[in-house]
Amino acid sequence: MLVVSNHPFVPLRHREVRLLWSAAVISDIGTWVQLIVVGSLVAAHTGSAVQTGLVALATFMPQGIASPVGGLLADRYDRRKVFAWALLAQAVATTGLAVALGMGVRTPAVLTAFILVASAAGATGAPSYAAMQPDLVPPDELMAMVSLGVYSWNSGRIVGPILGTLLALWVGPAWTVGFNAATFVVMAVAVTFVRRPFLPHGDADPDGSIRVRLVEGWRALRATPGCFHGVALLVLFNLTIVPFMGLIPIYVRAAYGGGTGMAGTVASAQGVGAIVGGIVVTVLAARYSRSTVMSWLVFVLPAMLVAYAVAPTVSWLIPASFVLGGCSSSMFISASAIVQRDAPPASRGRIVSIMQAAMGVCYGIGLLFIGSIGDLTSLHIAFAVGAGLMLVGFAALTLRSRHWRRAIDGTPASVPAEQLCPA
Repeated sequence: MLVVSNHPFVPLRHREVRLLWSAAVISDIGTWVQLIVVGSLVAAHTGSAVQTGLVALATFMPQGIASPVGGLLADRYDRRKVFAWALLAQAVATTGLAVALGMGVRTPAVLTAFILVASAAGATGAPSYAAMQPDLVPPDELMAMVSLGVYSWNSGRIVGPILGTLLALWVGPAWTVGFNAATFVVMAVAVTFVRRPFLPHGDADPDGSIRVRLVEGWRALRATPGCFHGVALLVLFNLTIVPFMGLIPIYVRAAYGGGTGMAGTVASAQGVGAIVGGIVVTVLAARYSRSTVMSWLVFVLPAMLVAYAVAPTVSWLIPASFVLGGCSSSMFISASAIVQRDAPPASRGRIVSIMQAAMGVCYGIGLLFIGSIGDLTSLHIAFAVGAGLMLVGFAALTLRSRHWRRAIDGTPASVPAEQLCPA
């Protein structure tokens, strides 16, 4: 079993990691500025959980189509250049969204369309960045490297809603979204300062058709037990638990009568919890087996989602959001680090893209499902349903795949892969 470094910030000793991570923090702040401002505009304009959820859905759903394309590019071209061009495309599309808001457009369908295009560009570049990470740090620092991404994203979740609320009041939503467009340019410039190339190597069929290369990536994932089980857990997690994130604006409005400020506070509490959770799970992974940590999370996550759903007041909702954020980030870090740990170098971009596509599609499905239940009944009930389905899904997975612990902890050479992956 690989020994994992228990220092959560050890990858920052590398110059390239410091450069990319600093720029990522700025970019993620911009993304959360946009999410909270546009989400609150739509919530106020429509009062619908589904339509509010569509804003968050547009941010993540393009992964289902664009990520596999990005995986193909990551396994064929310099991953650094693919990532940089994708960032510039995001900047252009986000600038279009800012212009539309400046012209007074508030129609959810139009705003969602701009977000879809920008998110598709981001999803195209994401597999290249993820495939670069194992080459940026030694193997024992990979989990801490994945955790840095969570710290960056959730630093944005903490600062972004507060900054977005202030910017929306001072300069209006158009210039606020324009700030997000500028952060993508900052990130692209940082990538260009990483001088060395990140070329894929060992591709068995670099000239194969798109369909053939995608099938090869799926077969590589399916034949690698750690990757298969990591993706399966992320699929379940995104279907059942993660949708609460995209529904924060409408939840605080419908259940607690809050607006952008309250939504930002709840989102920020979740972000602080996610950072703390990332640090804690990195330390725990050095002391306990990965399967043990993930078993704890599978049972704690539904319990915390129920606590979030039944919180009687905002003073209870905020700490519930904090703990739920910590558990959620711990699950994501643990499962995605398993996938990156075990993915063969030649197909790493495609395997990571399949993981990201699965998360994006399943998050979208879960968001619409949970949001629809919320519109028909209440979001209190909808979140409770999601918690129950998480437990049922995990029970089904472990019953079908009896050797799932071995796969998550690292496949022993004596155990054939077909015995670890369900048929």
